[in-house]
Amino acid sequence: MTDPAPRSSPRPAAEPVAVHVLLFSVLRENIGQPALQVDVPHPASVAALLEILEARYPPVASYRSVLRVAVNQAYAEEEAPLTAGDEVALITPVSGG
Repeated sequence: MTDPAPRSSPRPAAEPVAVHVLLFSVLRENIGQPALQVDVPHPASVAALLEILEARYPPVASYRSVLRVAVNQAYAEEEAPLTAGDEVALITPVSGG
């Protein structure tokens, strides 16, 4: 008689990545808050964060095509990874005269 094959235990789900989101200009005005705490599922990226924010806050969807994103004070592309505690700034174009 042979021993049964060992059962593999399911991998525990990775903890979501908590990031601090700073809002500027029109997003701050439309959302009514200067900053948000957001949990992004692992593996977290700027794109995943933006998708969450678009679903929760329609103004983000309205400005996504012109948003600039900075992670820890450096401009970042949507593919950029996020780690716990990162500071993400959503910057909309500013016009004036």
